[in-house]
Amino acid sequence: MRRIEAAGWTLEVPETHLERTRGLLGRTELDTSHVLVLARCSSVHTIGMRFPIDVIAFDAGWTLIDIRTMLPGRVSWPRRRVRNVVETAAGRGMAFSASLDGRTIRGALGSGRRRT
Repeated sequence: MRRIEAAGWTLEVPETHLERTRGLLGRTELDTSHVLVLARCSSVHTIGMRFPIDVIAFDAGWTLIDIRTMLPGRVSWPRRRVRNVVETAAGRGMAFSASLDGRTIRGALGSGRRRT
């Protein structure tokens, strides 16, 4: 898992299919300054998770679409415009989106790294 520091946040970026599939599963909590960035992702689930999360949805150009809190055991079905997702601790989605916009996230991720 690659970690990138930006504006006081730690962006956790899965680099393998296994890391991406695992996501936040197995953790008992998520640090309030950490986020999981899932580029090229349109839906997420919290099945098997032990804590609620905020899901921040972005379109293909990393423009904010929505922020929702998901309780454990839920599924977020794909929405037409959602192309990128960021997960953070419940209640921290607005703080994250206020401090880092989509352009900053895209820049932090870089354009040369591809998901495997």
